[in-house]
Amino acid sequence: MSFEAFLGELRADADERRVPLPPGTVDCDVRITSISGKASPKDLPEHPPEAYRETQDELGLSRVVLIQPDELGFDNSTLLASLGALAGAPDGLVEDCARAFCMVQPGVDAAELEDLAAEGVTGMRVGMLRHRESCPWDEIDRHVRRVHDLTGWDVELAMDGSDLHEIAQTIRAWPCNIILPELGGFRFSRSLMQPGFRALRHLIDRGRVWVKLAAPYAIAKEGHLKDPEVIELADALVDWAPERMVWGSAWPHLNWPREADSLPENLGLMESFGAWVSDGEVRDRIFCENPEVLYGFKAWLVAK
Repeated sequence: MSFEAFLGELRADADERRVPLPPGTVDCDVRITSISGKASPKDLPEHPPEAYRETQDELGLSRVVLIQPDELGFDNSTLLASLGALAGAPDGLVEDCARAFCMVQPGVDAAELEDLAAEGVTGMRVGMLRHRESCPWDEIDRHVRRVHDLTGWDVELAMDGSDLHEIAQTIRAWPCNIILPELGGFRFSRSLMQPGFRALRHLIDRGRVWVKLAAPYAIAKEGHLKDPEVIELADALVDWAPERMVWGSAWPHLNWPREADSLPENLGLMESFGAWVSDGEVRDRIFCENPEVLYGFKAWLVAK
């Protein structure tokens, strides 16, 4: 077989696995760890905005929501620089194509919040996974309310979904939208009968809680993308409330639980999502319309 024929087979395989994306698709889960020309903070692997542009081009993505990596804590300087670098669409035809969720410590100075908002930050991530808490549990309610009062920001809450029933009453009273990453983060159990999942369904029905269909490997047994429990969980969420689902690539897969040299393929993750959501109209809603509502993007009017 000639080299050209081999490349042709690779392209044909990629095209067969590719999930059709609507114009203006939003990637709601991206973490930039470095800026080109500068050392990556805290010795993290270098994943600059330019590298993410390659993923946008590979998958056909138009807009992005940047999430402050937990590993960088409250130093949002890389996040802000990335926001500026990715503000426009890859083709340069559309502006205002990026959003950013920072991390700030409880009691953060109001002036710092004002500066972050002026730089374009539109939300806050609160990490509450075990040994990675960005806020003590007994301060989280006041922290979320105070930041929202000062900025109007929504919050991404990273926690084990199996514990949702224990904090559901507090979450219901928050004045902002709440985004739960990693399919709700059900690390302890993925059973649909557990109190945490039942609490999630009730919270979704209240209209302020959204779920991010991203990084299934973070909650799967041994990181397997086709873990049947994760597939069942994803199917149940999409069936229950497709209007409250958004999607993210989770690039560059900082939570990948296996060897770094075995990172999942972007097309493989997209293929998994395509298996969860077979209806084209529902896909388009999750890829584009839902994040426009949640993150405040304007309706996409530019055809591919």
